[in-house]
Amino acid sequence: MDLQEIWKKAIEDVCASFQDLQQKAMLQVIGNQCMIQISSNNICFICNNELASQLLPQYAYILLVKINQLLGDAHYGMQIFMANNAINQMNPQQPMMQADNNMYSQPNPVNYQNPSIPQHSFGEQQNLQNSFVNQNVAPQQVMNNHHDINQNVNTRVYSDNINPDKTFDNYVTDPENRLVYAIAQSIANDPGSEAYNPFYIYGASGLGKTHILWAIANKIRQDQPNKSVVYIRAEEFIKNYVDSMAKKNFDPQQIHFQDTFTRHDVFIMDDIQSLAKGDKARETFFDIIATFLDKPGRQLILASDVPPGNLKNFSPRLVSRFGSGVCREIYPPSPETRAAIAKRKCAECGITLPDSVIDYIANNIRSSVRELEGAVKTLKSQMDVEKRQITFDEAVKTLSNLVNSKSQTTTLDAIKDRVAKEFGVTVQDMDSASRKKLTSTARSIAMTLGHQLIPKLSSTDIGRSFNKDHSSVHEAIKRVEQRLLEDRELADLYQKLVLSLKKE
Repeated sequence: MDLQEIWKKAIEDVCASFQDLQQKAMLQVIGNQCMIQISSNNICFICNNELASQLLPQYAYILLVKINQLLGDAHYGMQIFMANNAINQMNPQQPMMQADNNMYSQPNPVNYQNPSIPQHSFGEQQNLQNSFVNQNVAPQQVMNNHHDINQNVNTRVYSDNINPDKTFDNYVTDPENRLVYAIAQSIANDPGSEAYNPFYIYGASGLGKTHILWAIANKIRQDQPNKSVVYIRAEEFIKNYVDSMAKKNFDPQQIHFQDTFTRHDVFIMDDIQSLAKGDKARETFFDIIATFLDKPGRQLILASDVPPGNLKNFSPRLVSRFGSGVCREIYPPSPETRAAIAKRKCAECGITLPDSVIDYIANNIRSSVRELEGAVKTLKSQMDVEKRQITFDEAVKTLSNLVNSKSQTTTLDAIKDRVAKEFGVTVQDMDSASRKKLTSTARSIAMTLGHQLIPKLSSTDIGRSFNKDHSSVHEAIKRVEQRLLEDRELADLYQKLVLSLKKE
């Protein structure tokens, strides 16, 4: 089937799934006054007039699912466009419902009381449908006049930013992140539960926070299509807020802007630390989540680089609201988990790397999963060009810029050996649970040196080397840094260790 036949079949099948005649009439209007086009990884819905643009968001997701099925279980996202030459014979005084640039909110196919959607009786819907069928401008005619989809449509679109390929099935879980993973699955199975609401996750960039957010959204969409989900990054939220302020009749626009989020069942915001840049947008966000959480069964999910208490320019009441639910940190993956992730990325890229190369990547690229994925893609590009397997030496040379091993002047083992000799203790003592003052001091000094001299090592990595968790490492480093300010003799000894380790 071509796209026109697929569109017609999708409308017919979705119509057949409804019993209500009014809903069937709305879908017929959408079928007659919209068309679809494929661009990049999206199904683009082209609306030919205002009524279609108002009705389509209520059915877009269920239509997308059907279209993907008809295309052979494809995994397209969606965008909704308004054609530039759209006509408005329905109600010229009523502003067209628009969403802000690059932001798509999944419609709720069973909510027909949205104030932005005109309500009509079934008879009125039939008359509307007939009048639009008889109009001279057809959706196909719109597309025939333009070769480039970007020239044919208004630049203000609904855009689904959720990657459908990021799921729980392909998220490699580190043992220290199993609880976060389990909570995320529980939320996806029962969004709105008071036990996990709001859900706040934080951790360094590139550790998979966004993957978790998308996995939750995709699971809800798959298993509970009656639940509506909206996902947006904080930077985009600020941009959209500024756009709404620039319009005439600011108050009605602001109400509509807030309703874009509060009318959904699940609200997900990524990188909320970026809200520090916009005072008014931050206040509006608080109003939105306050209204949102007051509604029963609503789920708020937030992600940030820092814990709630470290957010800059956030009021205590906002931080308190974030911390009123479940707050969990995502930790850097262990070497074993990094190796598993590297193998997973190889499988996704369709390549196989020797175990020696996988181990090299896992042991030398520690800062983020994103960089690890970049390493695999870098090697894949070389293999694609040369049409052969890559050797270990070639991989090391290719990844030299990513690994930047020259900046790692020493190793944890070397640090532990040098500190143990300096303090007259053994490495075994430092790795033990001993709380003797000398051993504890040596252990803390070694942890601090590891943190300073090997930047790519996370607190979790350092902790594993000493049989401690990441919080113990944080506390040890904090104690040492304070003692170095107060104890000149210890500061001189510490500097001596730094210089000797760098010479090695």
